[in-house]
Amino acid sequence: MRNLFPFHLGNVIRKLNETRIAINLQHQHPFPKSRSRLLSYYCYIPRRIKINPSGEIAGGLSRFVTSLIDFSFVRSICASAYSSRGGHAYDPVSLFLLQLFQYMEKFPDLKTFLSAVRDEEKGKHYRLYTGISHCHIPCEADFTHLKDRLGEGLYIEISQALVEIVRLLGFLSFAILSTDGTLFPSYSHYKGCTYFCKECKSIEFKGLIENVRRRILYKLQDPKRLALGREIKVRVDCPSTRFPEEILKPKVELLTLSLKIADPEMPNPFNKIFGVDEELKSHGLDVIVRKIHFHSIDINQIDSFFFRCPKLPSDKEARIGVRRNPKNPDKVEKVFGYNAILTTSIELSLGIELPVGCLTISGNAEEGNQFIPLKEQLSNHHPNTKIDVADAKYDELHNYEYARTIHSIPLIDYNVRNEDVSLDALKLRGYDRNGWPFAPCGVLCRPNGFDYQFQRATFTCQRQCVLSNESRLKEYSDSCP
Repeated sequence: MRNLFPFHLGNVIRKLNETRIAINLQHQHPFPKSRSRLLSYYCYIPRRIKINPSGEIAGGLSRFVTSLIDFSFVRSICASAYSSRGGHAYDPVSLFLLQLFQYMEKFPDLKTFLSAVRDEEKGKHYRLYTGISHCHIPCEADFTHLKDRLGEGLYIEISQALVEIVRLLGFLSFAILSTDGTLFPSYSHYKGCTYFCKECKSIEFKGLIENVRRRILYKLQDPKRLALGREIKVRVDCPSTRFPEEILKPKVELLTLSLKIADPEMPNPFNKIFGVDEELKSHGLDVIVRKIHFHSIDINQIDSFFFRCPKLPSDKEARIGVRRNPKNPDKVEKVFGYNAILTTSIELSLGIELPVGCLTISGNAEEGNQFIPLKEQLSNHHPNTKIDVADAKYDELHNYEYARTIHSIPLIDYNVRNEDVSLDALKLRGYDRNGWPFAPCGVLCRPNGFDYQFQRATFTCQRQCVLSNESRLKEYSDSCP
């Protein structure tokens, strides 16, 4: 076990004073908005840290983190996303810290956390640490606007600056990195379609009024066709181009109508809209709209309407991913959301694991193709990885090749991919499921170290045939080099 005295709180605080200067020198981009136009302003104020005998931190994690780390560098990183023009805005450092506090203090959602921030007593320390006044407290829309403005790129840059601080403190070596993904659900609800695309949010239907009018008149021609309450559905072909060829595209339901007995005291405007007022009046009927997904009209054309597909979720980037059920590993479950791919630094000497990188992709995206982008994200800041550990999803040739180009040893689990893994098939292929080769005599070779010159593991048969009782192996023992 490594000597932990350098990580004593007093030593950490002294190191952070040096680290603070180094980080601020790296991020000196001026913020375009003047302080007078900011609704909040964060300033770093070192505060006394007290840890109780029970191990609890006085003031909570929010006080502990803001007392140790100067987050002013966040303002410099976010400067490129802001302009000197425009109205007033919140300091991005204030909003970022509030997001951080929400997760550290384990609030279930942003709405619950902001209600605590607005509370005069419960939220005073949050407002104090982030530079927010009681008269200017951000709402949920301000955080949505911040996420859209910064994008994933600037959030990654901020996180890498924090990782650099932890590295300078001596907690990270990046010698062993483990990469794995985890599915998490979207706040949006899945509505039954997996192949939606951007065309689904605005489907044009020309001649809608004429189409409905013709169908109603057809029913009025024969009393047998009149069934009060029966739905009249208007459908169009699905516009999505993401459907596989073997799957038949469904029809998209845009409008649902029905006929009912007219009420003289409540005139129905839809009779005139669809041009069947006189015809329905003679039969004592009205047309009513049960469902409609209409959202706009083309004023430059006559009888042209735009609809939104009813199966289109509000989150158009989320997709369905599959994972093992946490409560029953023998079953799988579907999750409509995203896949967060995390890279963790394994510090054997300290006995800890710390996350150092993250990429977010849709739930059904190919996780194995994200190994290289995530490594590139980290190698720009921390290029000294010696070993990369990953599960079978990353068992792709290009991942091995890239890891070796950056002088890292890839340890990736073997993906069977429906292959024949019987002993005879493995001998014919030349290596087993662990990548260990078979000798010409059929004996499985054993690891014999790593060849750094050729960047590959070496193996030896260890002359197992000498002690073998098999006559076939003894024939090789006499001529084996």
